[in-house]
Amino acid sequence: MFSEKERRQRVYWILFVIFAIGAFVVRAHDFGKYPADNISDEALTAVDAMAIVENGTDHYGTSFPVYFEGWGSSQQSTLYGYILAVFLKLFGVSTFVVRLPMLSFSLIGIAALTWMAWLVLSRQVALFVLAFAAINPWHIMASRWGLDANIFPHFLVIGFAFLFYAIKKQKKWALCVSFFTFGISIYGYGVAYVYLPFFMISIFLLLYFTKTFHFMELLSAGIVFFAISWPIILILAINYFQLPTITIGKMTIQFFEKTTRAGDILFFSNNILEQLRINFMAVWETVALQKLDAFWNQLPNIGSYYLISWPFTLVGIAEILELIKNERRQRRWTPNIVCLMILLSGIISSLIAGLLINKINVGRINHIYYLIIFVTAYGIYEVFTKKRNWGYLIFICYGVYFAFFCYRYYYSEDRTVVNYTFDKGLKEAMHQAFEIPGKICISQYQFHRSFNTTEISTIYLLRLPYRYYSGQMSDEELAASAYLLPYEEKFHYFNDLEAVFADQGENCTYVVNVKERDFFDLELFRVKTDDFFSVAIPQNKVFQNP
Repeated sequence: MFSEKERRQRVYWILFVIFAIGAFVVRAHDFGKYPADNISDEALTAVDAMAIVENGTDHYGTSFPVYFEGWGSSQQSTLYGYILAVFLKLFGVSTFVVRLPMLSFSLIGIAALTWMAWLVLSRQVALFVLAFAAINPWHIMASRWGLDANIFPHFLVIGFAFLFYAIKKQKKWALCVSFFTFGISIYGYGVAYVYLPFFMISIFLLLYFTKTFHFMELLSAGIVFFAISWPIILILAINYFQLPTITIGKMTIQFFEKTTRAGDILFFSNNILEQLRINFMAVWETVALQKLDAFWNQLPNIGSYYLISWPFTLVGIAEILELIKNERRQRRWTPNIVCLMILLSGIISSLIAGLLINKINVGRINHIYYLIIFVTAYGIYEVFTKKRNWGYLIFICYGVYFAFFCYRYYYSEDRTVVNYTFDKGLKEAMHQAFEIPGKICISQYQFHRSFNTTEISTIYLLRLPYRYYSGQMSDEELAASAYLLPYEEKFHYFNDLEAVFADQGENCTYVVNVKERDFFDLELFRVKTDDFFSVAIPQNKVFQNP
C-alpha cells in the first residue's frame, strides 16, 4: 500500500505527464497539413532560408545578412530563417520541416515556463502553469506555422528560465547563458529593439540593488549580451544615420534605403499624443479584451488566453504583489521575490513597448503572453487552493472552453477561414501548372495581394532554386532542367486577367483565384480547381509528365 504522500506524488506525476503529452498532441495534430501550405511571411522566411543553404545569401543575393531585406520596403528578422536553414539542410524542404523549428521551440518554451514556476513558487504551481500553457490558444496557433516573429517569445522565456535558475542557485554561468539567450532573441523580431532595452536595464538594476549579483558579475553578463547583439545595434545605427552598408567577412550589416519600419515607432508619428492614445487603446483591446485581429493569431470568441481568464490574471498579479509586499516588511530580498519582481518587470516592459509601437496586434506584443500564462495560472492556483469547490468549477469551464477551441480550430468552418488566409489550393494549382511546358501566368488575387507576395509564394511552393530565379543558370543548364525557359520568361505575375489574356492568350497556363475561373472558355481551356485556386490549361498543351 502507498502512503498518502506517495499516492499524492503518483497522482501529481500522472497529471504532469498527461498535460505534457496533451501539449504535444494538440500541437502535433495534423501538423504540416493544417494550416494550408502558404502564407506570405512564412514563405518569405523559407525562401531566404533556402537561399542561405544553397548560396549563402538571402533571396536578393546579400551575403549572410544580419537582417533580411524582406519585402524591400520593410524588413524581416533573421533568427528563424537561420535556424530553419539548418533544418532544411538536414531534412530537405517541405511544409512540415519549415514549421518544425517553431513547434520544437514552442514545446521548449512550455518546458522553460514550467521550470520557472517550479523554481520560484512550487511544483504545484508548476503543474497549473503546464496545464494552462498546454491549452493556451495563442501558443497552440503560433506553434503550428513558421512566422519569423513568433520565435522571439520562445527565446525570451528560455532566457527568463536561466535567469531564474541563476538567481535561485547563484550560478554565474546561468546568468551568462540567460543574457546570451536574450542577445540571440534580439534577432527574433524588430519589436525586441523596443522591448529589450527597458527589460535589460530593469533587471540589471534589480539584480544590482537587491545585491543578488555583484556589479562585475552583471558586467560580465552584459558583455556576453553585447557580444551577441552588437551587429543589431550597429545595423540600427547605420539605418538611423543613413550610413553605408558594412561587410565583415561574409556577414552583411545593411543599410535599407526603402525602409518603412521607422513609421511603426511612436516618436516618428506626426501627432505623438493622438498616436499614444491609439496605441493605448490597441494595447487594451489586444491584451485585456483579447479582441480579434487576424485569424492566424486567434479565433473569434476565444481570445489569446481565453476570454474568461482576465480575472485570474489580476488575481495572479495581486498575489505576486502581496508576496513582494510581505518580503519588504521584513526588509529582505529572497531569490524567489527577486525573480517575481523580474517577472513583473517583464510585463511592464511589454506594456511600455506596446505603447511605443504603433498598430499593436497579437504578433507585435507576443512577448507578453508567456508571462500572462504564468500569472494567470498562478491566479487559478490561488483560487483553487482557497476555494476548492470554485476551483473544480473553473477546471470544468476551462475544459469546456478548450474543447470548444479545438473544435472551432480543427473541425469547424473556422478551419476553412484559416485555410483561406493560408491560400489553400495554391500549391496544388502551382504544381499542376508547372507540369505544363511553356509560360505560367499567375494571378496576384491571393490573400495578400501584391507582386512581391505572389512571387515569393511561387518560389516557395515550387521550390525554385536560387540559381534559377536569380538568373544564374546557363542555357545548357536550363535545357537540361525542368524549367526550359529562363525565370523571367517562364513566370508572369498579373493583377488584371483580361489584360494579360489579351497579351498572352493560349500561350500561357494560368493560375487564378477560384473566383476568376469562369473567365476561361472551356472549349479552349481545361480548368481544374483545388479549394480556393484554379489552373486553366490550354487545350493545345500537354503535361510534361503524363
